[in-house]
Amino acid sequence: GRFIKAEWGESENRRRSKYYRLTPAGRKRLREEAAWWRRLTAAIGSILSARPDEA
Repeated sequence: GRFIKAEWGESENRRRSKYYRLTPAGRKRLREEAAWWRRLTAAIGSILSARPDEA
């Protein structure tokens, strides 16, 4: 995929395992989504902490 890369490798117990990592595009997308989430939770927090006459 564009955001995650998968590779086969060997685990600590010598079994075949699939490993995943973020691509540069995936890291960028994660930063964008995390920033959006922080803005959303801050907005919801403001609404929930407002006095009834301010909401």
